[in-house]
Amino acid sequence: MPVSGCRGQSSEPDSANTLPTDSVVDTSIVRLLPPTLATDGDTIAWASGRVASLVADDSLWAKAMQIHFNAIVLDGHVDVPTLMVDDEYDITQRHSSNRSHVDLPRMHEGGLDGAIFSIYVAPYYGEGARAVARARAQIETVRRQLGDAPGDIVLATRAEDVRDVARRGGTPIVLGLEGGHAIAGSPDTLRALAAEGIRYVTLTHVNTNGWADSSQDEAKHGGLSPLGEKMVRTMNNLGVLVDLAHVSDSTFADAVRVSRAPVIVSHSSCRALTPTVRNVSDEQLRAVAENGGVVMINFFDAMVNPHLDADLFAEARRRVRSSGRGMAYLWSAVYDLRRERKRSGATWGDVVKHIDHAVRVAGIDHVGLGSDFDGVFDLPRGLSDVTALPRITYGLLRRGYSEKDVRKILGGNVLRVLDQAERHAER
Repeated sequence: MPVSGCRGQSSEPDSANTLPTDSVVDTSIVRLLPPTLATDGDTIAWASGRVASLVADDSLWAKAMQIHFNAIVLDGHVDVPTLMVDDEYDITQRHSSNRSHVDLPRMHEGGLDGAIFSIYVAPYYGEGARAVARARAQIETVRRQLGDAPGDIVLATRAEDVRDVARRGGTPIVLGLEGGHAIAGSPDTLRALAAEGIRYVTLTHVNTNGWADSSQDEAKHGGLSPLGEKMVRTMNNLGVLVDLAHVSDSTFADAVRVSRAPVIVSHSSCRALTPTVRNVSDEQLRAVAENGGVVMINFFDAMVNPHLDADLFAEARRRVRSSGRGMAYLWSAVYDLRRERKRSGATWGDVVKHIDHAVRVAGIDHVGLGSDFDGVFDLPRGLSDVTALPRITYGLLRRGYSEKDVRKILGGNVLRVLDQAERHAER
């Protein structure tokens, strides 16, 4: 439904999604602002040579930083576990943005208090024991690294744990499973993975599996199969959120119909602005709102870029099909076409536009952040890694959002659906 009253609401912070005042980070932490700061539609010109002091000199930046570093900021989809298991990537050490987007030092610098780490299982692992083993290898790697790390980064399985750890100055990490094929068609495997800490399951990836159709593969079930409906109900009973990123429109509709708990879309943006099937339509935004769920906006250039039209996406799909390669290569084809057709890249302001569109359609209680950091190769200008997150807060304030509403988008809405999923499981 259209948004009403999302502007000009009370700026009183929501204490449930607020950090203690002694956790405020010095605003001089933003040290990478350029002399001219590109925004959504215009440019703010700064005095020459002034970078480190920009925040202190601009009242809106100062307000943005104060809000950002006092809110509980959560990213609903970060793919760094793949690096951790394959590349011996140490999450506690700082890395170059040329190598990765997320690590603990940069999370602190960007004011990201916690994240849902994606246990991503590539489609080539199939839908059987290899896929399950791959998921478990990543879970074990994350558990081991967090167990060996200093006490401020810990695995959390409940929303209240996330709040408690963040309020103590720690970094809570929640686990989500990306790719329903990693369940191997077994409700028992789903239960076992939930017991190991999984708190959401993305029903499909780019591949249609044995019980749910993907948006990027041939449909086999017309949405959810009877087993797929059973999987959704089992997730509800376990307190595991049903994630509808990647699924076909028919699967999306079936899952919203079947689920008795709020659903999420962990990393998609708005189809009305960037017309890829990986994004959600306005109708789907409204359906998530009616369900009580949350759509988390993806930062990937190809999913927020206003210069990519339906013809370009159709040609990319045609090229991938004619090459005989799987749809996992779709985004490479989109990137090549963007360059061939001399289309501009996205900016961080385009991410803010997608957030704003989602709020206008679904409502302020149904939008969050799902960056897809370390799962994508092409990010908007100005969002090269997690340290740039305060720009999102700044952009929302420029559009007139109140402090209360900004806090909901930054993390409050995701915490709410985690709470609701848990309460449903306890009934």
